[in-house]
Amino acid sequence: MSEPTYRTYQVWIKPGHRLYAYSERLCREAKNLHNTTNFYIRQVFTALRQDEPLQPLQQQVLDTLQANIGLMNERQREAHRKRLRNQLLKPADPRKDSRCCLFELWARASPFVSYAFLDCLFKAMEQPDYRALPAQCSQSVMKGVYANWSSFFASIKDYRVHPDKYTGRPHIPGYTRAKAKEVILTNQDCKIKDRKYLKLPLTKQRLNIGKLGCTDDLLKQVRILPKYGQYVMELVFACLTETADVKKEHVLAMDLGIDQLATLVTNTGHRPVCVKGKTIKAVNQYYNKWKAHYTGILRQGKQPQEGAHTSKRLERLHLKRHRRIKDMFHKASHYIVRFAAEQRVGTIVIGYNPGWKMETGMGRRNNQSFCQIPHQMLVSMIHYKAAALGIEVILTEEAYTSKASFLDGDPLPKYEEGVARTFSGRRICRGLYRSRSGLIHADVNAAANIMRKVFPEAIADGIAGLGGI
Repeated sequence: MSEPTYRTYQVWIKPGHRLYAYSERLCREAKNLHNTTNFYIRQVFTALRQDEPLQPLQQQVLDTLQANIGLMNERQREAHRKRLRNQLLKPADPRKDSRCCLFELWARASPFVSYAFLDCLFKAMEQPDYRALPAQCSQSVMKGVYANWSSFFASIKDYRVHPDKYTGRPHIPGYTRAKAKEVILTNQDCKIKDRKYLKLPLTKQRLNIGKLGCTDDLLKQVRILPKYGQYVMELVFACLTETADVKKEHVLAMDLGIDQLATLVTNTGHRPVCVKGKTIKAVNQYYNKWKAHYTGILRQGKQPQEGAHTSKRLERLHLKRHRRIKDMFHKASHYIVRFAAEQRVGTIVIGYNPGWKMETGMGRRNNQSFCQIPHQMLVSMIHYKAAALGIEVILTEEAYTSKASFLDGDPLPKYEEGVARTFSGRRICRGLYRSRSGLIHADVNAAANIMRKVFPEAIADGIAGLGGI
């Protein structure tokens, strides 16, 4: 048996569902708590780093901290005494040392409010947004805000060293403008009853999850996400899966594209495989056509800052596109992973450049076609489906893989701005690459070069190792 993997199952809560109002309330309260947490952090952080007189809101937050610090420390002492009493009930050997950690007001040297401090503050002052959600749910929302701040500090530190990696100086985390925020419920708040119903906190109503309740997998958490005017209840299970019989020396390389959604090349001797992507391109074209039509009706005669920017009809259109593309990607990823398992592939190499869809210069039509295909969704699906079979997935940058000749063994350097590279072949039409050794499918050439990027000796026999092209 392999390590536990996680599977997510979705239940859509539409308007009119008996749990729609419940989901709406929880997500709204999560949004309020998210902004409240960020408000306290921002006010203290900016107040203690400026020399000017404090703004009214900054002074109000600092006064709140001053007024509740005594009660917070008293609760810390009481919790410490309780831990000591519990330790005395245990045998002498397994007892642990317990320390009483008291809070102090922040100074200019350290203006950032810690999570433990703010969590204790909200409990002491009975903060309404904090108490509106289950305790662990509230804490998960707060931890999400602190994760944003940790990313901000890490970005600032990296920005000072490598400013060229950023489009501008990172800003402090802002407030969410959405009407709802996702909610994470733990398996202590949610339980599966009678192998059919999901018990939720703060409500007597239960969700009928059907055959999902009959699984022996462990329920880890439940997420409620607002999407397209509806709510998605995601059930995350931890499950043990059987590992497929794979060989580490067998490699599959994949080149992502538009007309060819994915081109697969292996070193097992199997002929290259192309997964068609024109259907997804057609879905996006349909979506763009009707989105422009409905948006034109909605925004006619209105200034940018007035009127609504979306409607129920547009939300239905967004949802229809999302579901169709997700369905196609699930089928494509299932086929790719099944093909890898049949070839006993141990490693899948995918060419993927971070930020490759920003400021692309392929022309108006190609830019729209390429940028609207959510390749990251496909990559993530392949990643978790391959992991369930014990197949490793590697992402690698794909600089010059389409320009270099695989048949001629051209070197594959990393991209350097302003440096011109010359290769022994070139692409002569949409799907054909001419090298010194002959013609090859352009996407197959790119996929084979992606394999060479990570495993230079994986195809020692050259084109013969691909099973013919």
